[in-house]
Amino acid sequence: WVLKVIQLFETTKVRHGIMLVGPAGGGKSCIFKCLKETLQECHGIPYKDVRFNPKAIRAQEMYGETDPLSGEWTTGVFAALWAKYNNRNNAYNTWIIADGPVDAIWIEDLNTVLDDNKILTLANGDRIPMTDNVKIMFEVETLVNASPATVSRA
Repeated sequence: WVLKVIQLFETTKVRHGIMLVGPAGGGKSCIFKCLKETLQECHGIPYKDVRFNPKAIRAQEMYGETDPLSGEWTTGVFAALWAKYNNRNNAYNTWIIADGPVDAIWIEDLNTVLDDNKILTLANGDRIPMTDNVKIMFEVETLVNASPATVSRA
């Protein structure tokens, strides 16, 4: 188990998108928590983890959608989190954790975040870049529904 914490730490040094895969009750959340607390103590910088279950909402609610009647844009849950925490002025580091099953519908929209561009592009044309104080992580049981392109990026 300690080896898994060390491996996660080493991965955070070189990757900005990370997938932790394993069965429910396998210790994934505890690994995140242990590393987060250790980094806070060693570096003296607070770490926040922001969790959401991407399968609990529709893809449009995750990223945002335009109202068909008014034409008004409504920012989605993930897009709002992304905009809030990708701020270099924040005095803390943030791990945005998608805690739930990977689905090809919503994960493909994160490919530009997970590749070297590190930019979230929304349907309304907004482009929100990733900052160095944020990592995007996925806590999943399986990668059956993830494309090879997505897996290779995270």
